[in-house]
Amino acid sequence: MTTKSKRENPKYSLNKSGEFVISEFDNAKPFASFLPGIAGKYGIPMWAFYVNRGQAIASFGTRDKDHAIMEYFPANKSWEFTQTLGFRTFIKVFKGKNFSFYEPFRQDLNSLNYKRTNRMEITSYDLKITETNLTLGLEIEVKYFTIPNEPFAALARQVTIKNLSSAPKKIQLLDGMPQIVPFGTNNWCLKKMGRTIEAWMAVENLENHAPFYRLTVDPADRPQVIHIKEGNFYLGFTEEEDKNTLIKPIVDPEAIFENISDFSYPKLFIEKTNFPYPAGQFGKNKMPAGFLLLDLTLNKGQTKTLSALAGYMDNMPGLNASLKKITTPGYLKQKEEENRKLVEDLQQEIHTESAKPEFNLYAKQTYLDNILRGGYPVIFENSTTNKLFYLYSRKHGDLERDYNRFQFQSAYFSQGNGNYRDVNQNRRSNTWFNPKVGDENIITFLNLLQTDGYNPLIVKGVHFILDNIDGFKNELLKNIDGQIAEIILKELKKPFTPGEIIIFLEQNKLRLKISHDEFLKILISFSHMQQDAEHGEGFWIDHWTYNLDLIENYLGLFPEKLKELIFEKKVFTYYDNTHIVKPRSQRYVLWEGLPKQLHSVTTDEEKKELISQRNHLPHLIRTQYGKGEIYYTTLAEKLLCLLANKITSLDPSGCGIEMEADKPNWFDSLNGLPALSGSSLCETIELKRLILFFINSIEKTGVESILVAEELHDFLKEVAKLLKDWQAQNINERDFIYWDQSNTAKEEFRLKTKLGFSGITREIKLECLKELWQAAIFKVENAISKSQNNGIFTAYFMHEIKDYEKISASHIKPLKFIQKKLPLFLESQMHAMRIYDQKTAKNIYEKTKKSLLFDKKLKMYKVTAPLASMPEEIGRCRVFTPGWLENESIWLHMEYKYLLEILKQGLYEEFYADIKNTFIPFQPASRYGRSILENSSFIVSSAFPNAKLHGTGFVSRLSGSTVELISIWLAMNVGKNPFYLDNEGKLNLRFAPALAGWLFVPKTNTYSFNFLSNIRVTYHNPGRKNTFGKNGAKIQKISFSDANGSPVEINGDSIPSPYALQIREQLIKKIDIYLR
Repeated sequence: MTTKSKRENPKYSLNKSGEFVISEFDNAKPFASFLPGIAGKYGIPMWAFYVNRGQAIASFGTRDKDHAIMEYFPANKSWEFTQTLGFRTFIKVFKGKNFSFYEPFRQDLNSLNYKRTNRMEITSYDLKITETNLTLGLEIEVKYFTIPNEPFAALARQVTIKNLSSAPKKIQLLDGMPQIVPFGTNNWCLKKMGRTIEAWMAVENLENHAPFYRLTVDPADRPQVIHIKEGNFYLGFTEEEDKNTLIKPIVDPEAIFENISDFSYPKLFIEKTNFPYPAGQFGKNKMPAGFLLLDLTLNKGQTKTLSALAGYMDNMPGLNASLKKITTPGYLKQKEEENRKLVEDLQQEIHTESAKPEFNLYAKQTYLDNILRGGYPVIFENSTTNKLFYLYSRKHGDLERDYNRFQFQSAYFSQGNGNYRDVNQNRRSNTWFNPKVGDENIITFLNLLQTDGYNPLIVKGVHFILDNIDGFKNELLKNIDGQIAEIILKELKKPFTPGEIIIFLEQNKLRLKISHDEFLKILISFSHMQQDAEHGEGFWIDHWTYNLDLIENYLGLFPEKLKELIFEKKVFTYYDNTHIVKPRSQRYVLWEGLPKQLHSVTTDEEKKELISQRNHLPHLIRTQYGKGEIYYTTLAEKLLCLLANKITSLDPSGCGIEMEADKPNWFDSLNGLPALSGSSLCETIELKRLILFFINSIEKTGVESILVAEELHDFLKEVAKLLKDWQAQNINERDFIYWDQSNTAKEEFRLKTKLGFSGITREIKLECLKELWQAAIFKVENAISKSQNNGIFTAYFMHEIKDYEKISASHIKPLKFIQKKLPLFLESQMHAMRIYDQKTAKNIYEKTKKSLLFDKKLKMYKVTAPLASMPEEIGRCRVFTPGWLENESIWLHMEYKYLLEILKQGLYEEFYADIKNTFIPFQPASRYGRSILENSSFIVSSAFPNAKLHGTGFVSRLSGSTVELISIWLAMNVGKNPFYLDNEGKLNLRFAPALAGWLFVPKTNTYSFNFLSNIRVTYHNPGRKNTFGKNGAKIQKISFSDANGSPVEINGDSIPSPYALQIREQLIKKIDIYLR
C-alpha cells in the first residue's frame, strides 16, 4: 500500500503569544490535561478533559463523573476511544459528480491517502487544534472553551474550515458527537448497565433545534417515581454578520452510521452523494447523538465557521428562553473574551517579568492550578467581620486520577470537595496574595482538628445560616417590597450557599433594588458560616503538620498578631467526629497467623447518636461531655493538645510517629505500613518544629500561663512525668516502656474526651510549660539523632512483633518489637532541612546528592531509593515498577518541597544549579512529553526499564507542587518573612530577593513581579548580577509614591512605618528598587 506522505516527527514549542504548540500532536507521546472550566461568580462550571488524540476533548460534564455529557473514561481508555467517541468531523469535497471523503484528526487507513499536518495550541483558558490537508487544499481549525457568567454550563466548539486552493470548493460537512449522555445517567449505569439504561433515555425539543437529553425518570428501583427536569443540550449555528440561525441537529446515530455500531465511519453519509437531513429519527431507547449538517461552497481563501454548544441546563424552558441570546451575533466572541479575561485576571496576581518567558508563563499556570485545587478567596466584608468563601475548588480528579471522586457544585459561587491535606497546603500562601484573608484559614483548619490530634479527611464547601432574622429583614425591606421579602425569608430558614440563594431569586424572578453582590454582603453579615467536612477514611499522621505552615505564613505577613492569634483569640474549637481510634487492645490482632495492627478506626455509636441529636453546628465539641455548649478555646490550647497527642505517639523504638489509625502519612502508597506497626521520622521532625514554635511564641510574647481544659491539663502533667521518667532511665527497654506508658495515658485522655470536655479549665504556669517542652525536646532530639546515618535520615520504620500475649481469640498485646528501617526517602531529608542550621543543611544536601535518591541521568531527585529489598507488604509503592508512580520516580511535589528548603536555607548557588534541571519550564519538552507550563505529579526516572519514557511527565497539574512553586516564587522575590517589627514594635518591610543574574531582562536590566497581588515591584540591576552571595548586588535605594501620592525615597533595603503598613494594605501600587 502506498501513502501520500510520511508524517513528520512531533515538535514542541512556545510561541510569542504564550501558546504551547505541539506539531503532529497525535503522533506525540500521549498525555491528558483539562480546561479550567471555571465560570465566574455568577456562572455554572464544567469539567472538560482533553488528550492529544482525535479531536482532543475526551470527556466533559458538570458536577462529577455521574453528570457526564461525554462519557468519562480514564486516560488510557481516552487515548484509545477519543478519535471514535469524541467529536467527529466528516467532510465531502465534491469534484463534479464525484467526491473525496475526509475525516480530519483521525488516524486510520483513509487518512493515509492524504498529505496532512496538524498542531495543538494550548493556553491556560482554551484549546485549539488545526489540521492542514495539503492534498485536498483544506485547513480545519477547532477551538474549545467553556462558557462563563451564564445560568447554564456549556462547552463551546468552533469549527472553521478554510479553502487553501485557488479554485472554489463545494463541501458537505457533518460535525458533532456520536454519543451524548442524557442527564440522569450516572457513571455506574454507563459502565455496568449501559444497555438497560437506554430504556429511560429520551431526546426532546428537537422542534426548536435545541435537543434536550435526559432520562424520563430517575432509574432507581424504589416506590417513588421521580421525574427529571434537568437536561443536557446540544445546539449549533453558523456565524453570520446580521443573524445566526440554529441548525437542526441529527440525534439518531443510526441515521448517520446505520449498522456501523463502532462508529468507525459514517456509512450513510458516505453512501449518499448528497446526504439529506434524515426524514425520520428515533430519539428514544438508545444512546443519542448530536450532529450538525452543513452544505457550503468556499472560494479561494474563504472560511466558514460552525459553532456549537454542548452543555447542561436545569430545565427545558430555560434552554428555549436562552436560545435568542445564544444565537445573537457576537455572543460567542464575547463569551470567549470573558473566559480569557476571567482566567488572566486571576493569573495577573502572580504576574512576573523575567528574562525567561517560560518561567513567567509557568508561574501563571501554576497559580491558576493552585486555585483550581485550593479555591480562590472571596471575602464578604462588613463593618464588624470578614467572612471568607472559596470559589472554584475541586478535588484533584482527572483522567489519570481516575480513582478520585471529584465534585463541584453546578451553581453560582461554585465550590467543591477536597482532602484536608491538599486544600490546607494549597491555601498556604493565600494571605500573600490577599492580606484580607487574614487568619481565617488557620481558624478553619485548626478547628477541624479533633481532641485526638486527627481530623476528618474530606473538606467540603461552606454553608451559611441566617442568625439575625429581624436585622436582615429590616435591611431587606429597604430594597424590596414586603411580600417578596417574606418569600426570601422563608427560603432562608434552611442553610444556604451564596450561589443557591441567587439562583433562587432568578428562578422566582424576585427583583432587588441592589446588586447581587450587595445583597449577599448584607445577607452574610447577618449569618454565620458552617464549614462542612466528612470523616472519609482512616486518619493520616501528617495532616496536622501543614497547620504550622499556615501559621508561619500568616505571621510572616502579620508579625504583630502573634500574641492575639496564639494566646488571646478564643475562637478555636475541636471537630467532633463519629469515628475514633481504637485502643491498642482492640487493634493488635492475629491475621493469617501473623501479628498485625489492623482495623484501627471505628464508628463510635454513642458519639454518632449524640452528634445526630444536635441541630446547630453538630460536629463541634461540647462541654458537659457532649451535652453542654460549644467549647471554645485558644490556639495555644490546641497546639498543646497536638503536642501531647504526638509526643505520646512515638513508636516502640523511640524514633518515628506511629501510624496507629489505618493510614500512613504524606507517602500514601506506604498503605501497608500501618499493619506492620509502621512509623515516620518526618512527623517527629515536625513535632520538634511545633515545640520550637511554641517556645518561641511564649518567649516573644511574655505569656506566663495558659488556660486549658482540665482533661488536657491532667494529660500534659502525666506526659511531663513520663518524659522525665524516660530521661532518668538508662536501660535498653526505656523506649518500649515509654511507648507502653505514654500510649496508656493517651488512651485514657481519649476515653475521657470522647464525648467532649467537662467545660472546666485549669491554668498551666510557665514553669510547668518549660519543664514539659524541655523534656519533649530532649525526647524528640534523641529520636531524630537515632534516625540518621552519616548525615542522612531514615524516614520510615516498621516494627516486627517478636513476642506477644494473647488477650482474646484474635487480639494480642505486643511485648517486644524489632525495628526495621526502610530505604532512603527524599521526604525525611526535606523535613530535616527545616530544623537545622545552614551548615548542617548543606551537609544534608551534599549527602543526598551522593545517595541513591539522586537521578544522575536526569539530574533530578527521586522520591525513594530502590525498594527491592523491602517486602511487598509495605504497600503498593513496592509493587509498582521502579521509576513509576511512588516507586523511585521523580515525585514533583516532594522534589519542589526539597528545593524550597534548599532556597530557605540560603543555599542559593545549589538551588539555581538544581532548578535548571528540575523546574518544569526548563525541561526539554520533547522528553517531558507535554506542555512545559504544566506540572505533572511524577516524572518517570531513569530507574524505569523503558528508557523512552525517562523524563516524561504523567498525572496532570492538580498536584501539591503548585503551592511549593508559589512558596519558592515568594522566597525568590522577597525573601523569608519580609515584614518584621522593629525595636519599637512598629511594622517594617525588608526586601531580600534571592534572584540569579540570568533572570534579569537584558534590555532593561530589570526583574518585575506583583507583590501582594497588585503592587508592581521592579528590581533594577544594572550589572545583572546575582542578588545573593558575597559579591552579589545589594539594594541601595527604594522609591515609590505613598498612599497620598507623595514621592518617597529610602536609602537601604528596609521600608519603615507608616509605609510598610500602606504596602500591606495595598495602598501603594508601584515600588522601584535599585541594586548595585
